[in-house]
Amino acid sequence: MSAPGTEPQHPGATPAPEPSAEGSSAPSTGLAGVLRQEEFSVAQAIGGPRGVAESVLPTLVFLVLYLVTRSVMAAALAAVGVVAVLLVVRLVQRQSPATVLGGLLGVALGAVLAIRSGDGTDFYAPGIAINAVSVLVLLVSLLARRPLVGLVVGVLDPRVQDWAEDPDARRVYTRATLLFLGLYVAKLAVQVPLLLTGQVAALGVAKLVMGLPAFAVIAYLVWLLHRALLARRAAADAG
Repeated sequence: MSAPGTEPQHPGATPAPEPSAEGSSAPSTGLAGVLRQEEFSVAQAIGGPRGVAESVLPTLVFLVLYLVTRSVMAAALAAVGVVAVLLVVRLVQRQSPATVLGGLLGVALGAVLAIRSGDGTDFYAPGIAINAVSVLVLLVSLLARRPLVGLVVGVLDPRVQDWAEDPDARRVYTRATLLFLGLYVAKLAVQVPLLLTGQVAALGVAKLVMGLPAFAVIAYLVWLLHRALLARRAAADAG
């Protein structure tokens, strides 16, 4: 899942499992969680209500307050405050603060940039930079013939640890990596022009729409590719 206020991270970036009431680990969320399931769960893919809150609230609060007050400082400080509260909640509940800490850094950096420049679009600059880095990492993995999704899934699912030696699996995870690459390229294609033209509201809406909803769609497509591969392998073993 994505850190608060940032875009969903590269494939496999997943929050730590949440402890259940009995003290055991609950199923992990994000791509790591759904790939091991027989049925696809949108809620699990996006991290459940907590994942939605941590990813959406900082951007939503910034956007709404900016539109209401036209104050970059008020909107930016409120967004930082939201992430700080989310971090405290995790610490109080003795849950992993890793994803929220990453989000706090991203939101804080965006807030500083926006307050210093007085331009609300600068609040979104760190997230756009992360998208650009994600594109670079995905491209390098494809050029190196080690698609990132394959590397991630090979760690997450022991059933496909040998994917690199299987031409069918290599094709599947190359396609999956291309799906994520397309998502991040689309984000840049939409958000960079909005950033450069100072469209604060439109950029905030684009960030929200192209965040968790788009990630859920790609995660579902990758899950379908993964399950189809497992089915073909099972059929070959049975034959």
